[in-house]
Amino acid sequence: MVNVVEQYQKTQDNLKQLDVDLKAFGDDMKHFTGEVKQTVAEANARIHALEQAVADGGGGITPPGMGGPASLGSIVLSDAESNSAFQSLEQWNQGTCRLKATAPIKAALTHDDPTNTMPSNPERGAIVPQGGRRRLRLLDVLPSRPTGSDAVEFVQLNASGDADEQEAEGDTKAEITFDGELKRCEIATVAGHTTVSRQVLSDHAALQRAIDQVIRYKLLSKLEDMIINGGSASSSGGKIVGLANDSSAFVPTITAGGPAADIIGESLVRQADAGYMPNLVLMNSIDWFALQITKNPDNEYLFGSPTMPVDEALWNQVIIPSASVPQDVAYTIDTNFVSVLDREQPTIMLSNSHADYMTRNLLLILGELRAGLEVTDTFAVYKIDLTTSGA
Repeated sequence: MVNVVEQYQKTQDNLKQLDVDLKAFGDDMKHFTGEVKQTVAEANARIHALEQAVADGGGGITPPGMGGPASLGSIVLSDAESNSAFQSLEQWNQGTCRLKATAPIKAALTHDDPTNTMPSNPERGAIVPQGGRRRLRLLDVLPSRPTGSDAVEFVQLNASGDADEQEAEGDTKAEITFDGELKRCEIATVAGHTTVSRQVLSDHAALQRAIDQVIRYKLLSKLEDMIINGGSASSSGGKIVGLANDSSAFVPTITAGGPAADIIGESLVRQADAGYMPNLVLMNSIDWFALQITKNPDNEYLFGSPTMPVDEALWNQVIIPSASVPQDVAYTIDTNFVSVLDREQPTIMLSNSHADYMTRNLLLILGELRAGLEVTDTFAVYKIDLTTSGA
């Protein structure tokens, strides 16, 4: 009897110890799971930061171990080292120096300012260009290809009909018709200039900043606006027709009169059903903000807290907000059929021969580039009028 009691007590002790061990194992698993979640969250944050750096064209903070691409200003000044005309200007002689960047238009999207807005010598600070400087977005994501011609001709195809089964031998097979229209895309010239103190010739960091400002914030802003809305007389065949005119109007059916997000979603679905792969939504900045502040009945933001907003995306597609897009207008785009034509690399001209700049110790910086827009299929760009759709 004593042995039975002892055996029972021993079994109870073992069970208690087993319970303690299981609880300790559970605590260890919870701790391990927390560490894994934290590690995954940190990895996701680093990946997101890297993606943002790439999307911004290499601007901002460069991740350790990764060298960002050089900005247009640094490329131009690198070429200026062996330019005798630039050396003459540096010595305060009268004249003009023309420098050509050995990089495509995309290089102008990069903005690396080694001085962090402060010149090395205060007396050499540039005269800051007036006007707002907004962030470029569309040029960052649209494909770009070089061209050596002042005009590009191509056939804009639109297909009708579809494949079908031949029911019996000798029956007429289904016909797919391609309606082609010869298009001519002209190359447009975009130029702008600013004025700086002549002393920046001796302060390359300040000169680089001035060059980057006039190109990145002025020329490319204008080019992006022309790509969206077209250039001068675009409706009558201007040099850059623009997405506003080189697109197909989309009229919603099941979402007519509904929220803008629903209409855009239907546009993406209809475009995909037509055989395209829309990967971009272009819309007005204020319209996108109006979507971001949408709340549920509990007064909670649907697009994330203002302190931690979600990525700019809708229906798993990238959102590009732009002030150049009119309000209540949006586009869904398959970028496989849209290209920016890079005709001439950005050029920079420095001159003190303008007006009375020689006597006033001023320097003119003139930036110029030539580019165009090619849309090979208008059904790859759906234009949505959110107002007439009842949004």
